[in-house]
Amino acid sequence: MSSRERAGIIWVLLAAAGFSVMPTLVKITFAHSTFSPMDIAIWRFLFAVPLMWMLVLASRRNAPRKSKSDAPVRQTVLIGMLLSAAVLLAFFGLERLPGSTYIVLFYSYPAMVVLLSRLLGEPIGARAWLALALALTGVVLTVPDFQAAGGVDKLGVALVLANAAIVAIYYLLSRRALAGVVDISGASAWMMLGTLFVLALLIPLRGLQMPPNALTLLMLLGIATLGTVLPVFGINLAIQRIGAAQASLISTVEPPLSMLVSMFVLGELILALQWVGAGLIIGSVVVLQLRPRNRLDISIAHEAG
Repeated sequence: MSSRERAGIIWVLLAAAGFSVMPTLVKITFAHSTFSPMDIAIWRFLFAVPLMWMLVLASRRNAPRKSKSDAPVRQTVLIGMLLSAAVLLAFFGLERLPGSTYIVLFYSYPAMVVLLSRLLGEPIGARAWLALALALTGVVLTVPDFQAAGGVDKLGVALVLANAAIVAIYYLLSRRALAGVVDISGASAWMMLGTLFVLALLIPLRGLQMPPNALTLLMLLGIATLGTVLPVFGINLAIQRIGAAQASLISTVEPPLSMLVSMFVLGELILALQWVGAGLIIGSVVVLQLRPRNRLDISIAHEAG
C-alpha cells in the first residue's frame, strides 16, 4: 500500500468518525439548551460554511499550480438550497428519536437511489434489487418495536426517512452537476453556502437563539467541525487518493460507530436486532458498490449529514 493510499484510508475513517458523533452532539445540545431543531441547523452552517471556505482557500493557496475552479456555481448553490430541507428534517428527527436509530434509518438512502434511478430509466440489475431488499429489511429490524405502544416515535421515523429521500434526490442531482468537475471541494463549499442561504432566511421570520452556555456553544462547534466540515473535506480528500468507490465502501463503518458513540456517551440501549439491521443496511451499501456496471457512487451523499 502506497503512502497516498494509506492517507486516503485515514481521511475516510476520520470523516466517518466525525459524522458518527453528530447525532450524540445534537442530543446533548437538546438536553442542555432550549434550542429548537431549526436553531441547531442554522448555527451548524453559520459555523461550518466559513470554516469550509477557509479550508478550500487554504488548499488552493498550497496547490503547486493554481487553476481556475471548474465548479458549476449556480447548480451547486441550488442543490445546496434543496439540501436545507434534508438538514431541517434530520434535526427534527433527532429531536424525536435515539441517535442510533436515526443513523441507521438514514442509511436507507442507497435503496432510494436504486428506486429513483430505475424510475428515471436506468437499468437496475439483480444485485441492486438484492441491495434494496437488504436495506429495507434492515430498516424494519432497526425499529423492532415499531408497532408496540409507546415504542419508537412514528413521526420521527417518517421525518428521517423523508430526510433520506431528499438526500437520494440530492445525490442524483449532484451526480449530474459534478460530472467531470475537478474542484469537488469548491463545489461542496458552494453547496453548503446555498444551504446556509435558505436557513438564514428563516432568522427574520422566527429569530435565532443565542447559545445559553459554554457547553451548548462547544456542542455547536463540534457539530460544525466534526459533523460537517470534517466529513465533507475528509471524503473529498479520500476520493482524490483512493477513488470514490473505495472511499464509500470504507465509510460504511459510520453506522456502527454512531451506535457505539450513542451507547457509551448517552447510555442508549442497542438491541441485538438493531445490530442485525445495521449489518443488513451496511451490506446493501456494499452490494451496491459491487455492481459491475453503472455503479451508484454514494460518497457525495455524506455531505448531507
